[in-house]
Amino acid sequence: MPDVILTINGANYGGWESVQVSRGIEQIAGTFELSVSERWPEQATPMVIRPGDACTVSIDSEVLITGYVDDVTPEYDDSNHTVSVSGRDKTGDLVDCSAIHASGQWSGRTMPQIVTDICAPFGVAVKAETDTGAAFPTFALQEGEAAFEAVERLARMRGVLLVSDGKGGLVITRAGAEKIPTSLIEGENILTASATLSWRDRYSKYILKSQAAGGDFTTPEEHSQAKAVATDPNITRYRPLIIMAEDQGGSGSIKDRATWEAAVRLGKGSRATISVQGWRHGAGLWQPNRLVQVVSPWLGLDREMLIATCAFVLDESGTRTELGLVLPEAYSLVPLPEKKKKKKEDDAW
Repeated sequence: MPDVILTINGANYGGWESVQVSRGIEQIAGTFELSVSERWPEQATPMVIRPGDACTVSIDSEVLITGYVDDVTPEYDDSNHTVSVSGRDKTGDLVDCSAIHASGQWSGRTMPQIVTDICAPFGVAVKAETDTGAAFPTFALQEGEAAFEAVERLARMRGVLLVSDGKGGLVITRAGAEKIPTSLIEGENILTASATLSWRDRYSKYILKSQAAGGDFTTPEEHSQAKAVATDPNITRYRPLIIMAEDQGGSGSIKDRATWEAAVRLGKGSRATISVQGWRHGAGLWQPNRLVQVVSPWLGLDREMLIATCAFVLDESGTRTELGLVLPEAYSLVPLPEKKKKKKEDDAW
């Protein structure tokens, strides 16, 4: 069985009766929920764990969460004493807390520079693993918005992902291209599977409009708006959506924003959930932002999928990994391709 260790102030706690550790490209902070009997192995007296304690969570010595304890819940009845502990990565504070900056605005600064300024008071280091484009002419905080809301606005403008690195930092990245060598195959290693295929929040055309910056020699009509359009060729009926972009910019930046909108809505509307036994594949722990081949006739899948979310679970049924999978086109800045013709005319993927 994998060794799950919660480390607080140099003390290690294991022997968990139930575990759920979740990470993903759709959440800025990894989370954990652990439950165990009141007395830990090799301890004569109960150890007090307090909300706010700095901690790490590791699986087989690989650190997955670096953050803080959010909640401690002791319980007992006539036969059991248990303690449940839950928490998040350090980046969870970005979700809870307001964004505060000396002036509240920036001029001529790049996305990593602005995000670093917002995250610095929380002790969260920022690393960019992808190009984030040119500097923003201007960017300003909105009154009362959370730190995550501010950096997420920047991410939407540039079509990038914000994910925790598991070590207490924030990574600016895009959808991964690394492939997992182990395939997910119906009838072999898939325990349970389901899919959601929805057009509810997808549109045939995304029209992005942005208030463009003007100059001394331009008329209001010439700089009143910039516009860009992206399409989802798989939506076959007329379903347009107009979106006001978050920034003032030219057609280049809002074109990326339009393409990103179409891709993200594809990812949220077409996804699969698959569980497998254990927490490892042939080459290591399951990880989000990796590609994996999925073969499931019942779900209509025989293609590579992108792992968007990954949850390691231990309960009375044993250990398993629950994977949230989306189409590889999701979270990319590549225009959505037309659906290839397949033998099954009703194939919704």
